[in-house]
Amino acid sequence: MNTTATPQASEQPPAGSPAPHLGGLSHLFAFVSAALLLMIALPNLAVTVALPVLLHENPGLTPGQALDQLRFNAFFVVPVQVVTSALLVLLIYVFVRRRALPFWKSLALRPLNPLYLLPLLLGGGLLALLVVFASALVPPPEELPFDKLFSSQAAAWLIIGLALLLAPVVEEMVFRGYIYTLLETRFGVAPAVLVSGLLFGAWHFPQYYPGYFQMFLICVVGLAFSLVRAGSGTLLASILAHFAYNATVSLHFLASDQFRSLPALF
Repeated sequence: MNTTATPQASEQPPAGSPAPHLGGLSHLFAFVSAALLLMIALPNLAVTVALPVLLHENPGLTPGQALDQLRFNAFFVVPVQVVTSALLVLLIYVFVRRRALPFWKSLALRPLNPLYLLPLLLGGGLLALLVVFASALVPPPEELPFDKLFSSQAAAWLIIGLALLLAPVVEEMVFRGYIYTLLETRFGVAPAVLVSGLLFGAWHFPQYYPGYFQMFLICVVGLAFSLVRAGSGTLLASILAHFAYNATVSLHFLASDQFRSLPALF
């Protein structure tokens, strides 16, 4: 009896095997550097173009006042963020395809067991409520940059639309798709969870500074999403948890006195 395994059997990858290698630390450093450059350069370019126009139309404004009006204007910030997000996805595509790898498979976008759907949505919602409650117990020392964008109900709806339709997909592609998968296949699950989660938090620091406790909380959220990605083996799970988190935070805000006190949509 022949007990030698056939080549076909020995080369079969196990179920749920890691995605193809996306590279090493040099590739991760190059990607993060390019993404940071994009996140800094594009908004600055948009401000450079829009600032003279705003000053020309409002001669009473100082350059500093005009800059603040742009930085905290959701109708300026959100379109810039949409373009930035599209370019980030393109950047991921370039980094994956330059290694001749399949795009979605390399980001570990695999089917999700339907039994996990409800726990993921409930877990994301519960995490959001815990963060909202903790942030209320330890409020920031001053109004946060992110909160200043909510200047009207129309601005709030625009930001909520971004948070529900774009942010969960693009941010998860960056942190739990490309960064997590690269680290997991090279260094294992623990470093992937830790680094991708903390990078996610650091990515959001400008929105929460100088609320150091809020900066800590967003790092906890990032680690939670990375743990979801690690436990499920699919990017789809962290996207759903992220969506549930953002949706719960949005619903909590829409039900608040803060939203009702904003200038009305109509």
